[in-house]
Amino acid sequence: MKKKFTLILVIAIAAVIGLSAVYAITESNATNSTTLSIETKSPMKVSEMVSIIPIEPFFKTYNNTTLNWLKEFDSNYVVYTTSDYYLIMNASDAIKINEDATTGVSVSNNITCNVLENRTFGSGLSNILHIENVEVISTDIDPIFFS
Repeated sequence: MKKKFTLILVIAIAAVIGLSAVYAITESNATNSTTLSIETKSPMKVSEMVSIIPIEPFFKTYNNTTLNWLKEFDSNYVVYTTSDYYLIMNASDAIKINEDATTGVSVSNNITCNVLENRTFGSGLSNILHIENVEVISTDIDPIFFS
C-alpha cells in the first residue's frame, strides 16, 4: 500500500512540475510578442544596408559590433524602417506585409511579432529589432495632403 501511495505521489509531483514548465514556456513566448507599425515602403536587403552604413554620414557614429552582427544575416533577410526602429526579418515574414504603392495616401501595417534580439547602432541612432512570426493585424490608410 505504501508503494502505491509513493508512486501516486511521485506521479502527481511530476505532473505538477511538467505543467508548470509548459506554462512558463508558453508565458515566456507570449510576453515576447509586441505590436509595431510599419510603413509600406519596400524593404531593403540586409546586405544592402550593411554596404551603406560605413559610407553614409547619417550612420557616422555606428557601432561596429552591431555592423558585424548584421553581416551574419544571409540574403533572405530584409530591413524595414519604422519611426523608432529598423526591423530585421526573414523574407517569409516580410512577404506578409502589405506593400501597395499608392499615390496620395500613406499606408501602414500594424503587426504583431516576436522580438528575438534588440541591438543598437550607437548614440542618437535607432535600435535594430530582429523579429519573427510577423502577423498583420490591421492596415491604416491616411490621405496625404499636398500644399
